[in-house]
Amino acid sequence: MHLNYDDDNVATFDAFAAAVMPRLRHIAYAWCHDWHHSDDVVQDTMERLYAAWPRVHRGGQEYAYARTTLIRRLISENRRAWRRHESLTLDDVPAARQRTAPDAAGHALERLDALDLLRHLPVRQRAVAILRFLEDVPVSDVADLLQCSEGTVKSQAHHARRFLHQHLTDPHTPDGAWR
Repeated sequence: MHLNYDDDNVATFDAFAAAVMPRLRHIAYAWCHDWHHSDDVVQDTMERLYAAWPRVHRGGQEYAYARTTLIRRLISENRRAWRRHESLTLDDVPAARQRTAPDAAGHALERLDALDLLRHLPVRQRAVAILRFLEDVPVSDVADLLQCSEGTVKSQAHHARRFLHQHLTDPHTPDGAWR
């Protein structure tokens, strides 16, 4: 396949890629917790996007296309036997840390704890959690992307949120409040 791009298409793709690759890399890292693998998946996503760029750019949904391609690639790859490897169980996740006062570092640790816990969610819940909670994608768009009903997205988001809440709640805080 020979791609015939003019200078404008190449320039718009380059500018778009530079702007969104960090965000896509963050999504990929939230999924797999491996920066090198995240880079590989984002690179593959950008290659696929480049091949479809004239059509995608005309439609004006460049980021949505890139995010959809990335998420579908991660889901698909998760199904491959060679990608399955030993993973931590919840018994291996450290107990909630006590904090005397909320601070910027505490919030950063809480965010890291949440990202670490994402790997323990089933594939569909992980996809929904990343799209809904990290990317703030509307329920209808997540349903379209994952090719399921809005009710399924809501249910998966509820289960993911309940799991994260259960494992991020500090037992030393009153009424199960977030730490």
